Amino acid sequence: MTRSQSALVVGGGVFGLSIARELARRGRRVTLVDRQSPGHAVPAGPSTAESRILRCSYGTRQWYSAMAHASAQQWRDLEKEAGRELLVPCGVIGFASRAPSEPADADGELASLAALSELGIPVEKLTPQSVARRFPGVADVDLDFAVYEPESGVLRAREAVGALAESAQRYGCRMLRGAARPDGAGVRIDDAETYTADVVVWTVGAALPDLFPGLTSARAAHQVSYYLDSTAMPCAPGGPAWIDRRRGLYGVGALSPRGVKVVPDVETPVGAPAPAARPELPATARSYLRGRFPALAAAPVATAETCAYAAMEDEEFLVGRHPAHEHVWLVGGDSGHGFKNAPTWGKYVCDVMDGTTTVHSRWRLR
Repeated sequence: MTRSQSALVVGGGVFGLSIARELARRGRRVTLVDRQSPGHAVPAGPSTAESRILRCSYGTRQWYSAMAHASAQQWRDLEKEAGRELLVPCGVIGFASRAPSEPADADGELASLAALSELGIPVEKLTPQSVARRFPGVADVDLDFAVYEPESGVLRAREAVGALAESAQRYGCRMLRGAARPDGAGVRIDDAETYTADVVVWTVGAALPDLFPGLTSARAAHQVSYYLDSTAMPCAPGGPAWIDRRRGLYGVGALSPRGVKVVPDVETPVGAPAPAARPELPATARSYLRGRFPALAAAPVATAETCAYAAMEDEEFLVGRHPAHEHVWLVGGDSGHGFKNAPTWGKYVCDVMDGTTTVHSRWRLR
C-alpha cells in the first residue's frame, strides 16, 4: 500500500473504527460506511453496549493476554486524546469456583495466573478468605481461589466507540451512512451506487456469515445482558468486575443508573424474541447471586439488552483476502472478546494489509 491509496471500510463497530482510524493515521484516504452513524449513542448502533470487561486472562493463549495488555494502554492513550474516561480502573477478578460435590474447574485460572506472571502483567492469586476480606459483599462459598488483575478494568463501550469515531475523523476519515452489501469487488450502498477503493475491508460483525456465505466459519450469535436495579458492588477499587467461567457468568458494577450488569455467558438463538420489557434473570443466575453476592440476591431486573457478535468455534479472530478479489479483506470473528482487543488488533490487520507481517495460521480464513 502507498500513501495515495484509498480505503473503504464497511462496518462502524469497534473493529471497523479501529482499522479505519489506523489506516487514516498511516495517510490513507479512508471512508467508513455503516447503516448507523458510527459512534451513535443508541442501542441500535454498532458496538453500543454500555460496558465491556478488559481482562488479560486467557489461560494458555498468551497471544491474547499480550494483546489485551497492549490494548489497555492504547485505550488510555485514546482517553487522553478524547478528554474523558473510557477505561474504568476497577480491577477484574476471576473466580475458580466449584459446584457442590465437584472439584473446582481451576485449570483456566491457574493457566492464566502462570501466563500473566510470565508476561509481567500484574496478577494476584487470592484465597477465599482474602477475597471476602478485600471485597466486602463477595461470599467465599464454593470458592477454591480467585485470580485478581488489579490493573484491568471495564471499558465504557459506547463512549469508547464514540471516541474512536471522533479520532478517526480528526485523522481525515470520512463517515458515510448507508446499508452496504457486496457487489463484486465493490460495495453497493442503499441498493443505489456502487463504491470502489484500492482496499476494501469488511468488518461487519454478526452480518459476516450472511454477506459472505461459505467463506468463513463464523456464525452469528447473540447474548443477553441483565441490569439489576441495585448499586451493590459499585464499579470502584472495592468492587471489581468479575468472571466465573465454571458457572458461566460474569458481571460489572453499576457504571450508570441502569444498575449492576449480570450476564449468563451463553448464546441465545439468532432471531429469538428480544427480552421482555421487564425480563427476569434466569434461575441459575439468580441462584448464583444468592451464593456469591447476597446483596444482589433479590435485586429486580430493571432492563436487558441483546448483544450481537460473530462467534468462531475456536474463539479466534479472522482476517484474510477474499478468494476472488485480492484487494478485498474480510475481518471479524470477535467471538465476544474482540472489543477490548480492538486497538491492537486493528494495527495488526493494517500491518497485514501493508505487507509488513503475515497472517498467523490461527487467524486465517477458515
